[in-house]
Amino acid sequence: MSPAGWLRPALLWAAVALGPWSALRAQCPDGTPPPCRGPRAATPPNSVAVLYFDSRSSDTSDLALADGLTEEIINRLTGIDRLTVRSRYLVRRYRGAAFDDPAAVGRSVNAAYLVTGTVRRAAGRLRVSAELVRAAGGAQVWARQFDQTGDDVFGIQEAVASEVATGIVGQLLPAETRALAERPTASAEAFDEYTLGRFYWNKRTANDLVRAAQHFQQALRADSTYAQAWSGLADSYVLFIPQEYDVPGINPDSILALAETAARRAITLAPRLGEAWASLGEIQGYRGRNTEAGRAFAQGVALSPRYPTAHQWYSYWLMGQGRWDEGVTEMERAKELDPTSLVITISLVFAYDGAARWSEAEAMVDQSRALDAEHPLTIVFAELFHDIDHPHLERIPADFRRAMLARSSGDSATAFEMERRLADPARRSAAIREIAGGAGAMIGYWRNPPTFGLALTLAYEGDDAALAYLNGLVGTPRAADLADYVVYGLLGPKRRADPRFIAVLTRLGIPRP
Repeated sequence: MSPAGWLRPALLWAAVALGPWSALRAQCPDGTPPPCRGPRAATPPNSVAVLYFDSRSSDTSDLALADGLTEEIINRLTGIDRLTVRSRYLVRRYRGAAFDDPAAVGRSVNAAYLVTGTVRRAAGRLRVSAELVRAAGGAQVWARQFDQTGDDVFGIQEAVASEVATGIVGQLLPAETRALAERPTASAEAFDEYTLGRFYWNKRTANDLVRAAQHFQQALRADSTYAQAWSGLADSYVLFIPQEYDVPGINPDSILALAETAARRAITLAPRLGEAWASLGEIQGYRGRNTEAGRAFAQGVALSPRYPTAHQWYSYWLMGQGRWDEGVTEMERAKELDPTSLVITISLVFAYDGAARWSEAEAMVDQSRALDAEHPLTIVFAELFHDIDHPHLERIPADFRRAMLARSSGDSATAFEMERRLADPARRSAAIREIAGGAGAMIGYWRNPPTFGLALTLAYEGDDAALAYLNGLVGTPRAADLADYVVYGLLGPKRRADPRFIAVLTRLGIPRP
């Protein structure tokens, strides 16, 4: 594993296995999770947040269409320099929520205007109802109904975006009108397939990622020049890598090759598509091409500064290079853009920890608990920052355990028993000796990252069996893999490492931050 991948076998694996977090448990007055921040900057007068449109149908394709239409309106409005358009990640928390307090929503997303709408498709006709309101006071600026016959949704996207922009800034300039009229593809079929691809990609389960890739491929059959579809396909393949999904007929090297081909094709078609550059950075990182990875990531965040995944992945790479302060900055930006992402929040715990900014790491632990105290990511990773015995492992939901065990290349029952015993202080030494045997180590390292993290914790404390295992890695290829895990802070400020642990890290050539 390359230095760019030190945190992925844990956090990216869990992100895909568990899917996106969907319910905000606790909020500050501005709508963000605690701990609450101080007063934010004044709301720009021409700022707007387009909330996700509701579908009036339960059909998956219509749900995907509503999401895709919303995101395309946001993309078009972003091309108007006189507008400040809030990120779709920032407004995602309000998908499906009752819209009964515009002022509170406006404060939460720091927007002066809000756009809401509904989508209905039936009998070859698409109907979109949209409304623009002033957040402060909820006064309606306009409400419109847009109808389109046939499959072409681009006319409605352009009309809604134009009405929104005109309602806020007044008469549009010729360049602004042209920006609103730009289309990502000439094919309505390709756009429909792309929106379905993103719909499933955002779910981030193994089966949904396979479906996402299939829809992106269908989009490209309809329009082989659709840059965003090539980028979506690259994104799907990239997420196969750390998760080691069993994709029939495709091995990891093949997936990397397919991902790189798709990312480079997207960049050739749209050189300023930051999402494709971020995917290319991931691919180059997995291939150990660190110089190329760094350049691609830097390009990705420069071109798409409001894409949180680009900042998140770039942060992982920077931390893997020992550039902790820069890594923290990028992860903070990802968190700012996508404040309800549990994966990003816990990633920021580790970033702060590795940079020895422990009070801030503590605050992020509190945020992860506020987001979802019972989530396995919170229990396994955030709690590890404080509690070496980890008594809450027994509360991990059974379906999450099954997901972990299904990934095991060895005996699932043995893996489950090993994990249970590692959670029991009275039985940990014997369990770690089995991990030192070899087969368990592979399960723990690739297939069950929380178990491997606990094994490192034992070595940190000075467990003889764990230290013997680490000593046995000196001079072996696995030493490099181990470095990707322990180069970061991992264990927080509350405990002092056993001197023998520091000594074995030195023999392994692994720096301690």
